This record gives sequence, structure tokens and C-alpha cells, in this order.
Amino acid sequence: MDESMRHDIALFRYGLIAPLVNGQVEPKAYWNEVGGRVHSIPHQGDKLIATKTILDWCARYKKGGFDALKPKRRSDRGRSRRLSPDDEDHILALRKEHPTMPVTVFYEQLTKQGDIPTTLSYFTIYRLLKKHNLVGKEILPMPERKRFAYDQINELWQGDLSHGPTIRVHGKAQKTFLIAYIDDCSRLVPYV
Repeated sequence: MDESMRHDIALFRYGLIAPLVNGQVEPKAYWNEVGGRVHSIPHQGDKLIATKTILDWCARYKKGGFDALKPKRRSDRGRSRRLSPDDEDHILALRKEHPTMPVTVFYEQLTKQGDIPTTLSYFTIYRLLKKHNLVGKEILPMPERKRFAYDQINELWQGDLSHGPTIRVHGKAQKTFLIAYIDDCSRLVPYV
């Protein structure tokens, strides 16, 4: 929530309590009137406001002025509620051992090995790694390497099979197949 949103909400709250603070209305009648209506709160939508809440806003205003009516910021802002500091350190140490591993694969490894509970979401891990600059291409210390890339020729061969036309051999229909091998992914070698 940015400062302008907080200011708008405080202004709305002041608008509701101003007649009470200035002594323009009788408190009990005003509480019954305001407490029975649905109010359109900026950035929060339509809500009923309890009498106790209005009293709380009046007390806050008398004690701290207009700024006391602004919604409070979260006290744990920027920290994870799901991970303890020890868990964070453990995950960061594991990530530094495998900096080139995609975050999705890293998360799967953490859950498979039992390093984190399965209820912990992927986005919690991603936010932690992003906060410590352990996500993205800028952390790769070596050139990118595909999963099926090899240093030497003939270390990887791939094959493909497709159905060919049906031919007649001695009066009988016979299926045919076309088999092709691709060596080191650079040239097609047909097999007959």
C-alpha cells in the first residue's frame, strides 16, 4: 500500500469522525446512524463499520492527529512468514551450490529431498532467491548449455521412425517404415 492510498483511507476515516471530534452531533445517535450503513472505503470496497471501530479512530485522532488515522504498515514487511532464518540460510547455501539450475527445478529438488515442507509454495522460494540476486541469467558463471548438448561428436545420437507406404509382397500387404538417425544433431543419416 503506497502513501497516497494510506492518505485516502485516513481522509475517509477523518470524514466519518469529524462530526464527533468537533462536537457537532450527539455521539449515540451518530454511532447508530453511521454503524447501520454500508460505506464505500477507498481502495477497500464497501464495508460495514462497527461503532467500536469509530471510537478507536476518534481515540487515535485525539492522540496522534491525522497521521494516526492512516493504516499501519506491516511490521514484518520484507521478511518471510513461512521460512525461519535458519531455513533461509540453508536454502541460500544450497542455491549457491547450484546457481545455474532453473528455479523450478531447484524447487522440485528441495521438495523431493525434504529440505522444505511440501506446503511451502514455489513463489516463497522464488521471492527469497530474487531478494538475494540468485535468479536470472546474470548469475550464470559459464555459457548456457542445453540438456542434450555434448562436447564431442557421436556422444549423442537420436533416431526417428515414421510409417511409410503399404506395399504388396507376394500378394500380401506389408507395412514399411522409414528410420532415420541424426548424429550429433547436425546431419541426417537415412537407414535403409
